[in-house]
Amino acid sequence: MYSRLKMITRFDKIYGCFILLLLSCFIVSNAIAADKIGAVAAVIGTVSIERNGEVVKVKPGSAVFENDKILTGKSSRAQVLLMDQTAINIGQKAELVLDKFVFNSEDDEVALKVTKGTFRFISGKVATKTPEKVNVETPVATIGVRGTEFVGQIGSVDTTVALLNGRIEVANDISTQFVTNPGFGVTIDPTSGVISPPVKIPQAELEAVLNSVSTDRDALLEEEIEGGPGPDDEGGPGPDDEGWPLVPMTRAALVPMTRAVLVPMTKAALAR
Repeated sequence: MYSRLKMITRFDKIYGCFILLLLSCFIVSNAIAADKIGAVAAVIGTVSIERNGEVVKVKPGSAVFENDKILTGKSSRAQVLLMDQTAINIGQKAELVLDKFVFNSEDDEVALKVTKGTFRFISGKVATKTPEKVNVETPVATIGVRGTEFVGQIGSVDTTVALLNGRIEVANDISTQFVTNPGFGVTIDPTSGVISPPVKIPQAELEAVLNSVSTDRDALLEEEIEGGPGPDDEGGPGPDDEGWPLVPMTRAALVPMTRAVLVPMTKAALAR
């Protein structure tokens, strides 16, 4: 009788440990799921994520989390959609860090960091509700978002930020500039930190930058054919050298990424 009770007790302990393990897995799983802040909606070429010291391969629909660093290789592009419909496109050899994302709370905030490459940013619901809580940081300045769409390119010679819609504040410890006219932009000197007054960006250059972050494959093919090899190759400068890439804009890439287009894309990507 005693041995039978002992066996039952041992079984209960083992069963209890098993249930505790399952519960722990369930809690961890829920915590991970709760931390999801968006998804990679489009991938062209080589795209990866650095997460917790590991490199994760990316495909369309892959979840993204706070502190993820998204990297693109040569001739590669990616589009990231966050839960509030914020959209970020990055071109080849770019690095995007998702520093902070809080949505549907009293402390909504979007904080991103682009450390390399060319990017396009379209603000979402957090910017509509609390625009002062949305910022994009670069190595030379922070861009304050005010219900905005803009593009930027980070180079060793200078960094350029151009407004497409809304208004932006570009600031660092040296100076601050407001850009309120679409098609205008500023240049930041990486050595002095001086931000130039807003000037109109030539249409050909603006279209070239839009083309360099487009996830349209025809635009990428055209860039590869006409742009030539990149700076890491032999054979001279390419479309990702310092300065804005001067490649023609395809008709498909000219289609504006409006919120009406982004909403169904966001729902489809984030539902995966």
